[in-house]
Amino acid sequence: MISHAHSHARIAVLDLDGTLAEGSLATPFVDSLIAGGVCEPAAGRAALAAIAGYHDGDAEDAGPGDAAAHAPTAAAFYAHFARALEGADRTDVERAAEAAWPAARKKILPFADELVRLLHAAGLRTVLISGSPYEIVRRAAAELGIGEAHGMRAEFRRGRCTGALTTTPALPGGKRAALRTATKGSPVDRRNSFAIGNSPSDAEVFEQVGLAVAFEPDPVLRGWAMDRDWITADRRNVLAVCQDLIATHPVLGATPETTGKTSRDTSRDSGPGVASRR
Repeated sequence: MISHAHSHARIAVLDLDGTLAEGSLATPFVDSLIAGGVCEPAAGRAALAAIAGYHDGDAEDAGPGDAAAHAPTAAAFYAHFARALEGADRTDVERAAEAAWPAARKKILPFADELVRLLHAAGLRTVLISGSPYEIVRRAAAELGIGEAHGMRAEFRRGRCTGALTTTPALPGGKRAALRTATKGSPVDRRNSFAIGNSPSDAEVFEQVGLAVAFEPDPVLRGWAMDRDWITADRRNVLAVCQDLIATHPVLGATPETTGKTSRDTSRDSGPGVASRR
């Protein structure tokens, strides 16, 4: 349940791929699955091609009113990944994720640690919601000190993958569903909660919180951010933007740890609450 009550918990929902990390952390994981003989190689390579098609720029041709660059690409990745993993042993999948983690860790952007610390200092409960496989998402959350992780999950029965997926956060409705799971049984103060992400799927979370930052958004999310006065930021100014956003907020800025951390060198557009990209 999402609530406006100030007595309820305040959360910070963070995206992973393209936001806290460069590109997709699914890539080194699928590479590891293929290298270890854990998955069907042709389907694994098709899954990698689907990721590359989005992150290497095919989405740049999309206009602000066209979410087609994201959802079908995510659906294609999920379909290939599920086929690749069918029959795989759960223990082998976890070993592949562990083997992939050193390469995946290198993709985490330098500001991520400090951003998480800033959000914790503001009294926000952090939640990582990503379209990448849960096996790699939970490792990223642990690395960054994020309290909870939600990602794409494959179904396992008797220790082997059935070839079905039980959660698909990158598909329409997926991140909204993940947010419901994360807040089930613990009502949230929506107005004083925060989210950051880079793609159309993150808009589902932005619409559920009072403070949203579109980080280096793809063309679709960029257009929506302009229409809805969501703040935009990039890797050069995201910490300054978030520091300013929190320090000037009537509730979050009152947290002792955040007092005095306002960054006034953050430029803003004339529109209310919109930080310009540098």
